[in-house]
Amino acid sequence: MKRLAFHSCAIAGAIASLAAASVAHAETNVTIYGVADVYVAFQKGDKSETKVDSGGLSGSRLGFSASQDIGNGLKVLGKFEAGVAADSGDSTQGGKTWGRQTWVGLSGNFGTVTAGRQYTPTFVAIDNDDPFETGAGSAASSGIVSIVGGSRANNSIAWELPKFGAVTANLMYGAGESTTGSRGNNSFFGASARYAEGPLGIGLTVGRQNRADDAGVAATSVLLAGTYDFGAASLHAGVQAVRNSTRAADTDDNRTEFFAGVHVPVGSDKIWAGVGTSKVSNVSGSRATQVSLGYLHSLYKNTTLYGVVTSIQNGAATAYTTDTATGSGAAVSADKNASALQVGIRYRF
Repeated sequence: MKRLAFHSCAIAGAIASLAAASVAHAETNVTIYGVADVYVAFQKGDKSETKVDSGGLSGSRLGFSASQDIGNGLKVLGKFEAGVAADSGDSTQGGKTWGRQTWVGLSGNFGTVTAGRQYTPTFVAIDNDDPFETGAGSAASSGIVSIVGGSRANNSIAWELPKFGAVTANLMYGAGESTTGSRGNNSFFGASARYAEGPLGIGLTVGRQNRADDAGVAATSVLLAGTYDFGAASLHAGVQAVRNSTRAADTDDNRTEFFAGVHVPVGSDKIWAGVGTSKVSNVSGSRATQVSLGYLHSLYKNTTLYGVVTSIQNGAATAYTTDTATGSGAAVSADKNASALQVGIRYRF
């Protein structure tokens, strides 16, 4: 009887251990996070104006991120992220409820594969190396530095390959799902590879967005960008060649674009400075140049006060303005310069 009792207890203990392991194995980790970024802008284009806007350094958002270990070395991942105009409560990204990101995927020894609405490789690369991180002061926010395929691709599949030494690589295909013309219209392909070791990070990114309709042509981009941290300051720079930027046939719209800047730490604060310029080949008056300077004060580990001043010199054929992460600059006409001072607060939670 004692032996039977012992075996019964052992079996019960094993079952309890398996049950506990099963519960732990099936546990889903969910993170709720967000950004609230609001600023006051004193800006000038065709006229001077003062406004309160959302999304200065970063787009305001509310997000849910989840992951679960499902065994055999596999993990399932998911993300829902909504853009919110913190000054008005409206949805950003064209009014899409979950317009920033919405995707699901699997990760394992093959890397990570995700499907849904996701950031394009070109946007990720520019955001990583842009001295103003595609926010206020950024030549990408103003459009002087372009993003072929846009910041996000709907109906997309992305594959982050397993890391090879100091190199990471990503591929993306976005189905155009065109309802008119050829089936492949508006489809997107992007690829990137980045080396990051010590103070150096450098990457090569290509993007291709197929023609909008059967009468158009595809737009392509090749971006070389990187950063180098000297300790006392970090250097950021990139150069990009864009072909058929408007996707219109028989049009002079090939572009050459450049951005550069520095981050200088001042205690726990930072000084950002940057310049961006672009020109359309064979088009007179298409040169535009942007110069920006910013100061970021760390009020607390997750709270930043900031001020960014930007000046854009437009050519006779350009009309860029001082847009921010999701906010808009003053309306400006071609051959008219634009400028802005944005003062705001960003709270991450």
